[in-house]
Order: sequence, then C-alpha cells, then structure tokens
Amino acid sequence: MTVGHAPPTLLVGQSGGPTPVINASLAGLLDRAGAPDVPWRRVLGLRHGIEGALAGNVIDLSSLSDDDRDALASTPASALGSCRRKIDAADEVAVLDAFARLGIRWFAYCGGNDSMDTLARLERAARARGQALATYGIPKTIDNDLAGTDWCPGYGSAARYWATVTPEVTCDLASMRTYDRVVVLEAMGRNAGWLAAGSALWRRDDADGPHVLLVPERPFDEALFLSRIEATVARVGYAVVMATETIKDRSGEYVARRSDGVDQFGHPLVAGTADALAALVTARLSLKSRVVKPGTAQRTSVAHVSPVDREGARVAGRIAAGRLAREASGAMVSMPAVPVDEPALLATPWWRHEASFGSVPLDAVASTERRMPAEFLADDGEADPVTAAFRAYTGALVGGGGPARLFRFTP
Repeated sequence: MTVGHAPPTLLVGQSGGPTPVINASLAGLLDRAGAPDVPWRRVLGLRHGIEGALAGNVIDLSSLSDDDRDALASTPASALGSCRRKIDAADEVAVLDAFARLGIRWFAYCGGNDSMDTLARLERAARARGQALATYGIPKTIDNDLAGTDWCPGYGSAARYWATVTPEVTCDLASMRTYDRVVVLEAMGRNAGWLAAGSALWRRDDADGPHVLLVPERPFDEALFLSRIEATVARVGYAVVMATETIKDRSGEYVARRSDGVDQFGHPLVAGTADALAALVTARLSLKSRVVKPGTAQRTSVAHVSPVDREGARVAGRIAAGRLAREASGAMVSMPAVPVDEPALLATPWWRHEASFGSVPLDAVASTERRMPAEFLADDGEADPVTAAFRAYTGALVGGGGPARLFRFTP
C-alpha cells in the first residue's frame, strides 16, 4: 500500500491510566527521535491514544526544544491525552487508513497490557494488507503487572507515594486512637498487589502501619481479617489496613460493595472496597473506622516521583525510538533487572545502561499478568506483611531518600 505524499513519519501515543512518569518516556522517545540518522522526517503525537487516530487528531512534536522535553518529563498525567478503547476489525481498517494518509511508517505506543494488545492487532492487520508499519511498545503501569519486564515505569513512583503516605497516616491515627481506632487505605491494582505492598516498604516496627495487608494474590478471609484487627488494636491501640481495590474472598466474589460491569477490555469495574472493610470492622468489632482513598493522587503526585523511575522511563522511550529506527517491530521494551543480589550496583545508575534493556513480544504482554511472587509476601500471622526480598526490590525502584525521620513518644 502506498503512503502518498506525506513525509515518512513516526507516530507516538499514550494509553490507559497515566503514571507519574509516562511523560518521561514520551520525552525520551523525542530525545532520540530528533537525531539526524533516523529514517523519519517528522514526529506526530496522537491526541487521546488510538481515539486520536480514529478522529484524525494529531499534533506535530518535531520541534520541541531540550527545555520543552525536560519540562515534559516532569509533568504528571498523559500530556498527549489517554484513552481506554478496545479496537475491532473495523477500527483496525480505519486506523491503518489514517496512518497511510499521514505517512505513518513507525508507531510507538506507551501503555500496559491492553495497549500492547492494540499495538499487536495493528501490526498484524498492517502485515495482512501489505502496509509497511513498524510498531514498538513502551511499558507503563503503576500496577507493575506487565509480563516480560522486571519492572514497569510508574510503579516506583506510585510505590514511593504509598511508602511515604502510610507512615504519615499512621501517625495521625496513633494521635487520634482515643477516638478513631482503625484506618483502611485503598490502593489501585487490577489483579496484583504490588502497589498496596509498597505501603509497607518503610515500616519500622509493629507501631507502624500497615498492620494488615490485603492483596489479590491471597483470598480475603473475613474471620482472619477481624481477628488481626482485634489483636492489633489490643496490642498497639489502633490498626492500619491496606487493601488492593480488587481483592476477592475464597468464593471469588469481590469484597467491594459495588461492581459496575466491565470496561471495553472485559475488566470488572469495582468500587467501595475500603468502605466495605471499614463497615465490617465497625459492625463486627464496634471500632470507629476511617477510610483513605487517594484515587488518582497516587498516580499523579510529582512530589513523590522516584528518580530511578523517571530516568528509567526516559531511557525506555529513547530505546523504543532507536529500535524503530533500526526497523525492529512487534515488541515492547523490557526494563533491566533490579540488582537486588548486588547491593553495590544500587549506588550506580544501573537503570541508564541501554544494553541491559531487553524486549518482549507484544502478544506475550497482552495475554499475561505478572502477579507478586510468594517470596515477597510474609506468611499469614507474621507481624510484618512483606519480606526482605520485597523491600530490596521495591526499595531500589523507589530510589534514594528513604523514610522521613519520624519521632515517637513511647509508650
């Protein structure tokens, strides 16, 4: 299929829930996309992901300055706009027709499982009709659940948010324990507890929350949950609960009070998990409970961005552009392994070495979710909800600085 008179063009889009560093990946791609040796002659950005292709809504990104790209890398949310759309066969035809009119020969898409599914479908459809199109994915998700990559840009910063906020919420609850006795925190996470577990990263001892960690990797047990709350309140005077929004009980039912069907990709829409847990505590234990649900704040807080996360995300964007320039296609950038077994490497910028970044086929990402391994979660009944292995892994991604030095009167 011919492209017409449009110049050879690289297109980039963003899709799915934003992360605190998704624009760093966009900035990184633009860093490399403007090099004199690349085969394209301009760079366009999709407005609101694949929706922009269907609507013909694009923006020219070719002339962004160094200062523009640096500012972009520190900007929260998806600067180009995002979407959650599952394309069908008719959409594939419409998108590829739009690509042909615009001269799109290379397409980079920054997103998660569903975005990689969209990218894979477009590449297959382009091949079937003989249209030249190289595709490459750039990973992003605060859920840290993409297959084929050791970590996902966005997770380190969102985990840093919870590692910082949880001790602060605990201090507030401890000061109010003659009135409030339980706080239930609710973190995002589709089917994996990576982000919720980040709340325990800087936990010092039994006085610090979370005291109870509820993640999708383990079924919710109401009796065990209530007994832990009761025992913790008896021991320290209060209890902090952290729950992933999508936890289920042993029968496979969501703990959430409400399930509003599914999205276009078939993912259940649930709401009210923390509210249901707090209501249960109040009803069964007669303990006053509060709920903390920061919602999108956990994925938009620039103040909590991890330098490892942001710089790694930017390198991933550069790599995607470089691979497209070499006509690589049909894969996603794979982030380098966290050197948890080599502590000395943690003091070096291990996340900047492009040779350590791998690749994973798009179909493998689209069809699989990476859940927390058993060795990262403590056994039931242990005081600390996460293991040393989890702290080594997530601590490296969260970056330097560590927890605030908090003072506590004892007892």
